Amino acid sequence: MQNTDDFIDFGERRPAETVAVILNYNDADTTMRQLNRIRSYQCMDAVLLVDNNSTDASFIRLKACVKDHIILLRSTKNGGYGAGNNLGLRYAKEILGAKYAFIANPDAEFSEECAEELLRVMKRHPELGLIAPVKTTAGCSEETCIPGSYRNVITGAAAWPVRPWLYDLLESGPVSRRIFAGILHYGRKYYEGKNCVYAGAVPGSFFLADIGKMLSCGAYDENVFLYAEEYILAWKMKEKGYRTALLLRESYVHRHSLTIRKTFRALIRRQKLREKSTLYYYRNYLKISRPQMLFTRLFFAVVNAEVLILEWLG
Repeated sequence: MQNTDDFIDFGERRPAETVAVILNYNDADTTMRQLNRIRSYQCMDAVLLVDNNSTDASFIRLKACVKDHIILLRSTKNGGYGAGNNLGLRYAKEILGAKYAFIANPDAEFSEECAEELLRVMKRHPELGLIAPVKTTAGCSEETCIPGSYRNVITGAAAWPVRPWLYDLLESGPVSRRIFAGILHYGRKYYEGKNCVYAGAVPGSFFLADIGKMLSCGAYDENVFLYAEEYILAWKMKEKGYRTALLLRESYVHRHSLTIRKTFRALIRRQKLREKSTLYYYRNYLKISRPQMLFTRLFFAVVNAEVLILEWLG
């Protein structure tokens, strides 16, 4: 059960079937823009704003938004991205009795029609644990937005397989992921002529989850503060036998991890945090050996050098 010592809630506790969970940390401007976009969406019975123990005035500003079906949760600590979203998911399930949750970053822009279609497909396919639309970025070219195209898998794949260790490691390098893109991702033909496909993993910036299924596999691993959440969640869902799907006829815009970059501005700092999370994934889920771990660390030393060069050039 939800430990009420971990949060304070503000708003009316109404029964809900479908909720949206929006996580905020020191970025009330972006979170409030998201709230203003989705607060009238009829497919959402409640919108849960989770303030992850912000150190600025976010909590005070978000508290002013509490009204009708808008609920604010204030975490008593910042345990990271996964812990904050888990707080929202457990509250939705245990306090509101919700079955479905849209997990949406504050900088992920999606239409009401997109949300409704995700919900419709999810309800028709009980094998699904997660479903997402195609992720696009602001101002992207047409080729970049085509799932399975080279530009799409390089700039931010719409979906990808749950990979074995070596393949996943190759995806971690700025150079290797370009050289081996064809074997690390679903090809373009996998998507052509289809409305919806099964996938191993989808980006975590926006998706619809069956809350019961997600919680039954442990939801987000709270030992990971940031990055690798999608990989770990995909592995756990696959182990439980739940399917993940990509809805090709709907899309959303993710504005380049705006919130994360406000917190971790330096490219090398983000890379170090990503490396720590990836090593945790390899050690605790893929169960790699000591020689594999040594090779991984050497590989990341090369990647860090590449990142430093890119940061210097940029």
